[in-house]
Amino acid sequence: MLVKSLRPYLMLAIIILLWGVNYVVSRFLSGIPPVRVSGIMYAFFRYFLGAMTMVGVMAYQRKGPRTIAEEIRPYRSILLLSAFVSALFVIFTHISAEFIPCGTTSIIINLCPIVVLLYGAIILREPLTSKKIFGFLLGLMGGIVFLWNSLTVSEGFLWGIILALGGMFAWAAYTITLHYLEGADRFVVMTVKHATSTVMIIPFILFMIVEGASLILIWDVVSILGLLFAGVLASGLAYILYFTAIEYLGAPKASSFLFLVPFVSVAGDFILGEPPVLITLIAGAVAVIGVGLVKMSDTEQSKKT
Repeated sequence: MLVKSLRPYLMLAIIILLWGVNYVVSRFLSGIPPVRVSGIMYAFFRYFLGAMTMVGVMAYQRKGPRTIAEEIRPYRSILLLSAFVSALFVIFTHISAEFIPCGTTSIIINLCPIVVLLYGAIILREPLTSKKIFGFLLGLMGGIVFLWNSLTVSEGFLWGIILALGGMFAWAAYTITLHYLEGADRFVVMTVKHATSTVMIIPFILFMIVEGASLILIWDVVSILGLLFAGVLASGLAYILYFTAIEYLGAPKASSFLFLVPFVSVAGDFILGEPPVLITLIAGAVAVIGVGLVKMSDTEQSKKT
């Protein structure tokens, strides 16, 4: 019984590790010399391999194209929007890895619950608890100090910070679209979303080529293993585990643990020889804790309703 009760938390631990390490792998392949994979190519193969993994899940569940089409029919418009903002998320996030450390990118991306909180309060008229307000202020204050100090200490990294912020807003938009996809089969949604997002990334790659960008894609053991990790594990297995954990714990409680992802990525900064300065580390931790309070407040509200 104890093992069974711990199972969803073990799944969440693996998910946090996979998603946190993915930022490290992205930075290692795209930002640490010798660069092996351009950020946008990393984004493409991450979702392409993730889509192939989810197609395998669909085959295992014996869900063919007709079943999938019937499942997504009521959600086609919002699913298309979800796929687009998800494509923007991986493009911005993994191109930013060319310029700034993985911990910096991860912390910025994981500030998105602050944006989602504002959307919920203003658009959906969701009630604001004292814990949510305190978490919002803590996250906002820590985030501002973190961003300012990152720009000050990491001279020339402005472009990377802007890209990471773009990824943060795109991930917030993606999170919001999931609110309107409640009721749909999560595995089907993720399969279609991954596949559609992959196709949507292609025009961005072509545009960059036309504009004269030199895209790097070196096929060696390191890059292949890294891309397989990003696609099969971080974008395939991680979502399978996450959906399974949701079935045990519910979406609010399961998602409340994801604020721990940046701590894994910051540990990666030390491994890659890019440790943050103390004030940046403290400000980032404060921001992430604020986000954690917001997520935990969501869990408490869901229990009351």
